[in-house]
Amino acid sequence: MDLQTQHYDVVRPDPESLLQSARSFGYSIETAIADLIDNSITAKSSKIQISYGIDLYSSFVRIEDNGTGMNEAGLLKAMKVGSFNPLAKRNEEDLGRFGLGLKTASFSQCRRLTVKTRDKSGKEFIRCWDLDLVAKEKDWVLLRTCADKNSENNIGKFAEPGSGTIILWEKLDRLVESLDSNADKEHFYRKFDNVRKHLGLVFHRYIESSAISISILGNELEPINPFNISKKFPSTELAEEQLSINEQHIQIQPYILPHESKLLDRDHKNVEIIRGWTEHQGIFLYRNKRLISDGTWLDLDFKKKDSQRLCRIRIDIPNTLDQEWQIDVKKASAKIPDIIRKRVKNICLTSIDKAIKVYTHRGAYIRRKGEKKEITYLWMAKQKQGKKYYELNKAHPIYQLINEYLDENAYVFNDYMKLIGETLPVNIIVSDFADPSTVMKDFFEDSKDDLKKIYQNMLNALTDAGIPEIEAREKVNGLECFQQLNSI
Repeated sequence: MDLQTQHYDVVRPDPESLLQSARSFGYSIETAIADLIDNSITAKSSKIQISYGIDLYSSFVRIEDNGTGMNEAGLLKAMKVGSFNPLAKRNEEDLGRFGLGLKTASFSQCRRLTVKTRDKSGKEFIRCWDLDLVAKEKDWVLLRTCADKNSENNIGKFAEPGSGTIILWEKLDRLVESLDSNADKEHFYRKFDNVRKHLGLVFHRYIESSAISISILGNELEPINPFNISKKFPSTELAEEQLSINEQHIQIQPYILPHESKLLDRDHKNVEIIRGWTEHQGIFLYRNKRLISDGTWLDLDFKKKDSQRLCRIRIDIPNTLDQEWQIDVKKASAKIPDIIRKRVKNICLTSIDKAIKVYTHRGAYIRRKGEKKEITYLWMAKQKQGKKYYELNKAHPIYQLINEYLDENAYVFNDYMKLIGETLPVNIIVSDFADPSTVMKDFFEDSKDDLKKIYQNMLNALTDAGIPEIEAREKVNGLECFQQLNSI
């Protein structure tokens, strides 16, 4: 088509309308700052320092890194809305994608964004977007200096020698609602407590490998590893699986957390992370070792349940599969590609089943003389057509003894026991006993004498049936309910 002979219009977006729309991508303060740190990591930073100030006239958030910095052309490109084509091939270590993060993340929290950068030659450059100025001039007006003296003071000087970049947020209309009381300031500080936890989780693999250090007001962040909870009782790693799409590898590593009854108080805090045990179950999706989604079943049709709370699955993908996984602009959500969805779902089902067994059985092993001893449990979790139910353990020695005694009439007993298991009022039990580990504990404390009688009756029943006493005692000692009767 020869455009010179055609009639067409060039329709440029209204700057104020577009920049105001860019404020509505749904960032939280945590995801916004994480997006900026992505840029710092891509710029090969090893040290990232976050600071803030809050008062009636000059509240600000400042993020400084010691990365490669930018020359003037690079800074202009970075400040441009849509500075990169998301379809273009990226460096495999690049954490960006759309060329929007710096602007959309910043404008979600503030009305003035100033960037100061220094390249390897030592030259410094400044550019500033002020949405109020854009609205006034009705044009894409990008300042070449700080907006005022107050901004100059807030942006300050580089703390580190060499190249680097400073990002300054001011006019925090989305972050600071008002400053009429101490409660408003406490609300601001609470948000940054959440920022600390969020960044420690999202970038934990970078922090753990000493690739970067991140500090807030001079206090270095501790990594929050959602899988390796306790050094004394580490999580169980299930078999790792590797899938591929377009010859790009995807690694899937399921973990089963130790039961909470085995953990110390400080370990409980690590497990709870931000939203608690149950809410953080599920898939943890990493893109280039950067956490994208923390504790979700993505688009799988699973509900979050207490019984599954010990199941966490790490999935690692490269940045070359963003389109297939439908990574959003905020890098905070994704969708499992259809081509591997069934396989991923099966891996999750297998992991959930194992997690439920640990949760239901409290992950119990009795250690004697350094060896693990298998315990025979009274109840077993079963699944039929996606529905979970429970039945009495048919390998239980007393169950087997009754079956043998009833002989041809055993089917009535089996049907009755199955009916009890499938109609077990689990919801009511969970409601009445929020912590299932306390149920047996209370029984031990209140009925220890009764438990000893039951122990002796079971032992007598097995020996009367012709089982040698040593073998009978071994079977009874292996039953779950007798593990705390150390005196027997």
